[in-house]
Amino acid sequence: MSVTARTTALITALILGALLLIGSLIGAVPAIAGIVGDLWNGRADLVTDGTPLIPIDGTVHPAESEADGASYSGVTITADAPLALPRSLQVIAAVMNILVIVGGSLLVVMLAMRMLRSRPFARLLSWGLGIVGVIAVAAAAVAPQLEAAAVDVAVRELGFAVHGDSSTADGADSIALPLWDPLWMLDRVDIPLLLIGIVMGVVGLLVAEGVRLQKDTEGLV
Repeated sequence: MSVTARTTALITALILGALLLIGSLIGAVPAIAGIVGDLWNGRADLVTDGTPLIPIDGTVHPAESEADGASYSGVTITADAPLALPRSLQVIAAVMNILVIVGGSLLVVMLAMRMLRSRPFARLLSWGLGIVGVIAVAAAAVAPQLEAAAVDVAVRELGFAVHGDSSTADGADSIALPLWDPLWMLDRVDIPLLLIGIVMGVVGLLVAEGVRLQKDTEGLV
């Protein structure tokens, strides 16, 4: 690659990284402010003995329905209550996801600047990839659980009937709280982001090992 092409590529990476960094920081402000000061929103599963009557040709009548009940996935709960703990959990989850973008874009900016100045960047690359990889893994595994915990706590605080509680009457509509179900916890993990984080961490370790081997080789010459 010629010097001109290399410089152009690095400047382009620097500009794109800076734009992404600034955009993520600016976008974080209304996102977090909305969680704290706006209506609280959460998604949950609704368990009910009622059956939705959705006619296809307009001829379905309530008496013709034979289903005993239904479970609705993705019911949205909205409330203007304070809900301090649920809002705090959602803020932490949002910050974790934002940190992935901020960390990645900041790493691109710093690497591009060092390479434009022809300064060593291997140590920065290895440490940067490792740190951003750890943040990505944490965001992929923990942030969805915090979102679920926020919904669970909010449902309790708002006084909704909870599915499986002895206090909930049979046949009553109720909210399913899946937080402590191990299978549901695994299902909520953001697999693509988790894999990206693991790959970044492994590449960071490989870069660090490559730098060490290079120094050892230079010491033998």
